[in-house]
Amino acid sequence: MVGDFNSVRNAAERVGISQRRMDDTPINDFNEWLEDLEMVEPPRIGKKFTWFRPNGTAKSKLDRAFVSSEWLTKWPASSQLVLERNFFDHCLVLFKSKNVEWGPKPFRILDFWLKDKSFGKMIKECWTQTQQSGWGGFVLKEKIKCLKERMKTWNKEQFGDTFKRVQKIEVELNKLESESEDRQLTFQESMNRKKLQQELWTAGQAHESLMRQKARSRWIKKGDCNSRYFHLLINSHRRFNVINGVTINGSWVEKPSRVK
Repeated sequence: MVGDFNSVRNAAERVGISQRRMDDTPINDFNEWLEDLEMVEPPRIGKKFTWFRPNGTAKSKLDRAFVSSEWLTKWPASSQLVLERNFFDHCLVLFKSKNVEWGPKPFRILDFWLKDKSFGKMIKECWTQTQQSGWGGFVLKEKIKCLKERMKTWNKEQFGDTFKRVQKIEVELNKLESESEDRQLTFQESMNRKKLQQELWTAGQAHESLMRQKARSRWIKKGDCNSRYFHLLINSHRRFNVINGVTINGSWVEKPSRVK
């Protein structure tokens, strides 16, 4: 949703020579309307204001872009660039959605790994089996490197995509329960249903733990999982942390190769 909304989201976005206090009602109505639509504003780059009165007595931030949380989940690096103004009184706003690769992301231990009994065993085996010659610092670096790759492989084999895993187990479990409505399940099917219920609980706990960790929400109690809430928090952190570019010697640079 992009355009000239002829409204601002706070008093600082409208500046003029008039000393009268701005009415907060239109601002509150605009923000409530956006909240009802569940729209969020991507990060902005460039000029602070988008509309200027020709005589220079007033300026406002009227032109902007809004997207849904689903959009940000798919394109987290979305941003809006306010271009320079020419003879028009409004600045053009360029909406961009581009993922810039600035380098390797930091490796993180996931909380739900620590609850799996096989995690500690995997760590011990990998650490003792990795043999490397050289001085102490080099050996430590190489062993940690091997351990990191082993943990990635273990996570993929043990958990994979937690959300897809939950969905897959739910489908299999519901299929068995649908069949039990018309006939008696066999002993093997009953055991399989029990196993699926246990796997669903484990996978659900892992997915909730992952969402909580990504959202960095420490005050949420276990069992209070609201996937939409977590995704909104995650998208908020992504918008805050995304690096669209840097200014070098007064010029805006988006290519990592020029920065490195």
